[in-house]
Amino acid sequence: MGTRSLTKIIEKCDDGSKETITTMYRQYDGYLDGHGVELAEWLLNFHIVNGISLNETRLIANGMGCLAAQMFAYFKDGPGNIYCMHPNAQDCGEEYLYEIEENNKDILITVYDIWNKKEIFHGTPNELLEHTSVLS
Repeated sequence: MGTRSLTKIIEKCDDGSKETITTMYRQYDGYLDGHGVELAEWLLNFHIVNGISLNETRLIANGMGCLAAQMFAYFKDGPGNIYCMHPNAQDCGEEYLYEIEENNKDILITVYDIWNKKEIFHGTPNELLEHTSVLS
């Protein structure tokens, strides 16, 4: 049986509100030491930019929409397991919810344990990797 998770990419609007722009459903390995670690390792060196320089050498996403597209390209490797869902998808049998957002050019990840109804992590990808290594 799989450990289901949802991963939401959240964008800040000009008025300060937040909007989920996409949701990725993962059928299995959605637990913190699985999907959480893979997600953090993937996000670790990303820089969120607004416009792409011709001389750019960093790993970048041109805004959160660009990051969302790259997320699906990275995680989807064949049929099954990874699905693109409606941005407001919920109650998909998920045990974990991951929310990714930008805060002053930093990428933050918040992880919720849905079944126990609590936040279990909030921080940068590097902090998530440190957190999971402490748990191991």
